[in-house]
Amino acid sequence: MHSLFIVLRYKKNIILGIGKGIMSIKQGLTPKQHEFLKQIQGFIKANGYPPSYEELKQMTGLKSKSNVHAKMHQLKKRGYVDFLPYLSRSMRLL
Repeated sequence: MHSLFIVLRYKKNIILGIGKGIMSIKQGLTPKQHEFLKQIQGFIKANGYPPSYEELKQMTGLKSKSNVHAKMHQLKKRGYVDFLPYLSRSMRLL
């Protein structure tokens, strides 16, 4: 039996589909991005909900919430997190 293999291009992202499941390709992370992601994962595991930008700022020692915002969008662009704009704590790990 042959597997169905689909490659789609959507807004500059390549999405692979194998059989019934669809998953996006994740790009590699820098060591700092990896550490940032691990801190998010640890917070979610400990508390059961994602951290706010203020909590991320305090956990990581960043100077401003705009730096947190930039790091979050880097992770989103690389396919590691997703979130709904204008909603607090709407982050989810992919």
